Amino acid sequence: MMIEDIGLKSVNELVDIGSFFIPSYQRGYRWEESQVLNLLDDLEEFMQGNYGKDGVFYCLQPLVVRKRDKGYEVIDGQQRLTTIAIIIAYLKEDAYTIQYKTRPDSAAFIQNIAQQAFEESDTRNIDYHFFKEAYKTVKKWFEEDRDNKRTFRNKFSILLGEQVKVIWYEVDEQVEVREVFSRLNSGKIPLTNAELIKAFIILHTSEIERPSLSTQWDMIERKLQKDRFWYFLGKKKDYTNHIEFLFDIVADHVSSNHPDPYYTFYKLQSENTQDIWNRIISDFALFEEWYEDRECYHLLGYLTQQRSITEYIKLYRSDDVRNKTHFKQVLKQLIAKEIGGIALRELEYGRDNQQIQKVLLFFNILTVHNQKNIDAYFPFEHYIENKWSLEHIHAQSTEGLRTKEQWETWIQGTIDLLSELGEYKELVEELSQVSIDKLTEELFNQLFNKVLSETGSTFLNESNGLDNLVLLDQNTNSSLSNHFYPVKFKRLISHDKTGAYIPFATRNAFMKYYSDKVDQFQLWSPEDGECYVNAIEQAFASFIKQAKGEVSI
Repeated sequence: MMIEDIGLKSVNELVDIGSFFIPSYQRGYRWEESQVLNLLDDLEEFMQGNYGKDGVFYCLQPLVVRKRDKGYEVIDGQQRLTTIAIIIAYLKEDAYTIQYKTRPDSAAFIQNIAQQAFEESDTRNIDYHFFKEAYKTVKKWFEEDRDNKRTFRNKFSILLGEQVKVIWYEVDEQVEVREVFSRLNSGKIPLTNAELIKAFIILHTSEIERPSLSTQWDMIERKLQKDRFWYFLGKKKDYTNHIEFLFDIVADHVSSNHPDPYYTFYKLQSENTQDIWNRIISDFALFEEWYEDRECYHLLGYLTQQRSITEYIKLYRSDDVRNKTHFKQVLKQLIAKEIGGIALRELEYGRDNQQIQKVLLFFNILTVHNQKNIDAYFPFEHYIENKWSLEHIHAQSTEGLRTKEQWETWIQGTIDLLSELGEYKELVEELSQVSIDKLTEELFNQLFNKVLSETGSTFLNESNGLDNLVLLDQNTNSSLSNHFYPVKFKRLISHDKTGAYIPFATRNAFMKYYSDKVDQFQLWSPEDGECYVNAIEQAFASFIKQAKGEVSI
């Protein structure tokens, strides 16, 4: 879509333009009362805190237009444009005209709507019906009980003209408007902040430099679309174009809850486009540098799970940081201060889940980072996309077992386990005869407790401490159910064979990598749990020493 102009225009500037034309391929005006009231209420709320403030305005969504001999053809945005015209008609101010191709006298009808809104004879078509209903809604809204009605109306009129603006998106006169309209309404041209800003920057870039800018833009977008690169920058809102995240950073809009979806565009459109683009290039280059450095990657990847990457951009560029080596040391100190204050052995599932998740996440990151393989990167993309959660290594409760499918899985797993042990033939026989169709939650719980009672001397009582917890993605977690360690261990191996990602430290724990002595895989013993916690404590203690500079980096 060739673009001639992009920017912001106030309602007064639209009035100066004079006339707008709505082609026949668009549907007629269809705003209902709720939509009209939402716009009026939003404008009133904006007016209460912002009336008359320089540089502050209410931004409407894009108005996509094409130049005609007289005025402009509206390709997208006609519903709001028409509603604004109806509001202006009620306020009896100078207005632009809107002519619908299918309603030749629509411009005159809207201009004179105050006289025609309540006349039955003017309901000649469905468009006029909606025009009239919108006007009645506007009139009723303005005539509600308010202090100083006349002052309110005058202030509203001034605000509407001067402080309400549209994003003006003008396409080349030679483009095929039907195709543009179709692509806009099918979502193939998403008018996101990124698309608007790209058009804005290109229009302010010389012809000779545009190919280079477009190439850089595409290169940045491709890199940001790679999951590992994208997710090490932390959790963030969904973006159609990932480069928009960089523009949000420049606009200081990453953590803002501003309701306007085009806030970043109109925040940046008044700035120098070359300065904006130079900042984008600079920030992206910094991200690439951090990504290529495994230590930076792992430290920042952990920190950005809780805080915005913008904090670390500012830190890196502050006078408090001398160079990249010093930056990494400062990051270590930030993490050490956080993990050093956690009493690992006092953590309890159900009460301290957030702390436990942070501990196990960092332990997994350290486990991957401390490998000698320089290509080993912790997969933040799996951690975020697959929603890792806490899982007991060995469970002895029915928590989470609510469906017959889960009960059947648990019973079959128990049959396989007890058959292998060879000590519980009668219990195996009883479990084998259970009718799943007739099983209720009460009966399953009775069966579950009987198994625990008769095997109590064999299996470790469940611990809710760190010695019995790991991280797993939610899909794998739910498929393992609340089962005994050996059943989970076998299923984990099966998941691994299918290509599922098993967190490194979780795999190590189930394989008893941290245990001092391994002579069986039939139970998760207190000794196994103790060795596991010791491994976490030692890894954290070594990291804290590095952060303090007591060992070489």
